[in-house]
Amino acid sequence: MAENNIRKPGSYNNQNNKQDGRMEHRRDMKQDKRQQGRNQMNENQWNRKDMVKEKLEMMSGPTTNLVSKDGVADKKFTGRCRLFVGNLPTSISDEEFRKMFEKFGEIAEVFLNKGKGFGFVKLDTRQNAENAKTALDFSMKDGKQLRVRFASHGAALKVKNLSPWVSNELLEAAFSVFGEVERAVVIVDDRGRPIGEGIIEFGRKQSAQLAIKRCTDGCYLLTSSPRPVVVEPLEQRDEEDGLPEKNFQKSNKEYLKEREIGPRLTEPGNFEFEFANRWKKLYELEKQKRDHLEKEIEEGRRQLDEQMEYSIYEHEANLLRERLRHMEEQSSMIQREREMRREEEIRREESRRAEEMLLRQQQEEILRNDLRRRQEESMMMGAPPGYGEMMDRDVSLRGLPNLGPPSPSKGLPPIAGYGRNGTIPELGMGMPPARFDQPPIGPGYSPNGPPMNDMGVPPPGPGPRSGMHAPIPPHDRMDDKYGMDAKRRRY
Repeated sequence: MAENNIRKPGSYNNQNNKQDGRMEHRRDMKQDKRQQGRNQMNENQWNRKDMVKEKLEMMSGPTTNLVSKDGVADKKFTGRCRLFVGNLPTSISDEEFRKMFEKFGEIAEVFLNKGKGFGFVKLDTRQNAENAKTALDFSMKDGKQLRVRFASHGAALKVKNLSPWVSNELLEAAFSVFGEVERAVVIVDDRGRPIGEGIIEFGRKQSAQLAIKRCTDGCYLLTSSPRPVVVEPLEQRDEEDGLPEKNFQKSNKEYLKEREIGPRLTEPGNFEFEFANRWKKLYELEKQKRDHLEKEIEEGRRQLDEQMEYSIYEHEANLLRERLRHMEEQSSMIQREREMRREEEIRREESRRAEEMLLRQQQEEILRNDLRRRQEESMMMGAPPGYGEMMDRDVSLRGLPNLGPPSPSKGLPPIAGYGRNGTIPELGMGMPPARFDQPPIGPGYSPNGPPMNDMGVPPPGPGPRSGMHAPIPPHDRMDDKYGMDAKRRRY
């Protein structure tokens, strides 16, 4: 039995290695899951949209068409309708605490702390809350005197450095991007002029904290002027009821000591007059320093406004200069493109003219050679002297048209006044024969007659002038029906 219970060292080490491997595998799996969770959180954080910027983009543009809030009923169940009730008896229940305020209006929420003897209640309107405060403050409940006052608004903010053109509606619309706004007021003086401060009351405390964070980290502008607003928590003050006499405890020693002597005017030369003057001098010094500080602050604001106006004009001027420079660059680019196109057209026209000139020269050279060959053949066949000059004059009177580029396969293109290959249809003459001893056949051709009769030249004989007759242009004597090329004799 003892031998069976004894484990071999090798088997023990193998089991430990397996357990260590399983633990390492589990540890790796947990690390992978944690890393995946972190990556997913990072992706969610990067993919999260900035709702404040999206709302501001929807509000971008002129703010001159805001709807006035005149005649609109106040919102119900706001933070300004919330009351604090202190010095409650510990025996009071939630139902009794609610019934104390039901007769003054609708109730939204009730909170009661029996152990510490206080509670909160929120009514529907500010007026109903004021009525409940007036009726229940300093009232007795189970032998205790109740204390009722308005609760501090934890989501109320004070906005400073406002432009004089910011209204209640614009202030509410500007801060509604952070959350629901219950009340927005621009503070004015006794003449109705804004003092550059306002109050914002949100429905939730998280919205107020978000507004403070975004306005503190960045620069929040409400108008076209680059003047950022300054947001801070509102300091709660009770400026309506003040401090009534019933709030003091009559048994307090300091209270009794201060109230031993009533109001009076001190006479010069006594102890009270001397120290009263010291207090007055200290107050005057404080007032002077405050006034001097306010003047410095006002002067700094004025200088900053002037610099801001100058910078705005300079910025607008720079924008105009940049726009003008861009327009000039576009204009110069268009001008360069036009000049390049014009130069290209001029080059093409010059190239076309050069090609036409070369082609015309080639055609003229071909025609001259052809005419020269004709003259030589005519002279060899016995043409009268001066006939070649007349042919040249006739060609010059006709002019040389634009014949286009010649083609070796198709031959010369037709020319006005000439047939194919330089023939003259009006003359009734065909191409010269391949042999000089074969004259062309014309309308006046006779086998036994002179060879020049076929070319329209009259036979020699007496005429109006002595000697031979002058050559008569053939095209003046031949009919139009002989405009086609003259036929050649076939053998």
